[in-house]
Amino acid sequence: MSRDLVLVTGAAGAVGSEVVPLLRDRFRMRLMDRRRVRPAADDEVIRGDVRRRGVMRRACRGVAGVVHLAAVTGEWGSRRLHRRLLSVNGMGTLTVLEACRLEGIPKVVLASTARTVIGYPDDVVVTPDMPPRPVSVYASTKVFGDALGRHYADGHDMSVICLRIGRFGRTRAASEPPDALRRWCTPEDLAELIVLAIGTDLRYGVLFAVSDGSARFDDSAVRDLLRPGTRPRTRAEPVAGGLRPGGRA
Repeated sequence: MSRDLVLVTGAAGAVGSEVVPLLRDRFRMRLMDRRRVRPAADDEVIRGDVRRRGVMRRACRGVAGVVHLAAVTGEWGSRRLHRRLLSVNGMGTLTVLEACRLEGIPKVVLASTARTVIGYPDDVVVTPDMPPRPVSVYASTKVFGDALGRHYADGHDMSVICLRIGRFGRTRAASEPPDALRRWCTPEDLAELIVLAIGTDLRYGVLFAVSDGSARFDDSAVRDLLRPGTRPRTRAEPVAGGLRPGGRA
């Protein structure tokens, strides 16, 4: 059975390095990052910056879909950090989507964050159609990415699915706040959502990439459009250990 070629940006990052090995059985991988990426199997590797239009067009050429994970994270910081957040998460995402448009890529998966909506009180069930309530500049840049995805899905012949990733990792440190468990996301659940997102005919959708099925988020209506009855497979449990450095949300 032949596998479609898929481009993953940010392949060397905290999320990409965990998810890419889980996707290899389903896709041939073209891995892109500013840092060195170690290929395996039949991987292709491109070293480059998502803000470079020429690089992105070459990276997109010939792929069946793009999984855009490249991002700068950071909740609080200096003006320098804020400039990087706006540049990479804002202009970088725009450059990726524009390259996809120009190269005729039909499927795009954008990594968003649950922090775009956790400004709501804890007792409020959040659905994808509710207005964003970001809690930081980082989260605000991801709101912009979600909006860009909507714009490109509506204006061009593209399917764009935004995954609002929860607190990402395999284990929970004892120091993690209790609420972190309610928005946990394991690599296995994120990988499954990526596979569904690339395979869907849905023009645009926003899903919460969380593993514990918490009542905090409800995206059941959107999930059913991708595949009826689809729910997270794994359940995040409190484990003595460390979250992989750089885990999001």
